[in-house]
Amino acid sequence: MIDFQILEQFVTFSRSETLYETARQLHLSQSTLTRGMQKLEAEFGVPLFARTKNSISLTEAGRLAASEAELLLRQYESMLHRVREFDRKSRTISIGACAPIPVSPLVQRVTEVYPYIAISSELKKVHQLLEGLKNDAYQFIILPYRPEDDDLLSNRLCEENLFLYLRKQHRFAKRKSVNIEEMNGENMLLFQDIGFWHDLVLEKMPNSKFLMQTESYTFQELILNSTMPVFTSDAFPKDLPGINRVRVAISNPEFHVTYYAVCKKENRKRFKDLFPPTNGG
Repeated sequence: MIDFQILEQFVTFSRSETLYETARQLHLSQSTLTRGMQKLEAEFGVPLFARTKNSISLTEAGRLAASEAELLLRQYESMLHRVREFDRKSRTISIGACAPIPVSPLVQRVTEVYPYIAISSELKKVHQLLEGLKNDAYQFIILPYRPEDDDLLSNRLCEENLFLYLRKQHRFAKRKSVNIEEMNGENMLLFQDIGFWHDLVLEKMPNSKFLMQTESYTFQELILNSTMPVFTSDAFPKDLPGINRVRVAISNPEFHVTYYAVCKKENRKRFKDLFPPTNGG
């Protein structure tokens, strides 16, 4: 039986062409390396090396063997990667989401049904989520709409509505609702990691300038001390003590979203407890 470690030594020797350099690269003694090469040569049963008093080199058969060994090692590494990746995916559920808020209810639901499965999640754009689901980078994705695709299952997950969070002195603070176009042109605070909402806001308010924030604590301090309008969600408390702001609804329908958990139909059996037939899309 050929030892793959010895094959690796052999391939390294074919590249470096000296025992000294091969031993140095692999952190082996030359005597250990020599024994490995002798063992490999005996396994092949043909001369792989041409030896002189002061040097060793590959024969023609040795060069062919080294080329085949390199191919075999690549196949071996590929096999290991595929098997390990299969095992990882069988013990991990990866979730791709279009926004942060709906991740928590889906994670909770998955945890209840599969308590021993590891869960990972990340935010991506919608087209990246669909591509990732197609390529099995995700087992579930969260979309802000129900996809019309016969190959997908979808379950309603939760809703989220975006609001304006205005200082009480703002001209729209006493309004029940505001069309987003009325805010276009105003400078605003915006938290960057809000998923698809980020692009929607920039699209609907092209004349506004946004003070982007990536750090939660700084963002909260600016909400407390700044007069700039900011967005909030019904996932957060309506009134916070010590904050001189009011929540005003946005009348545009795009700012009122129903989220759907989506998976491939071919995985219906695996996730039957999450996507029962009566609830499937």
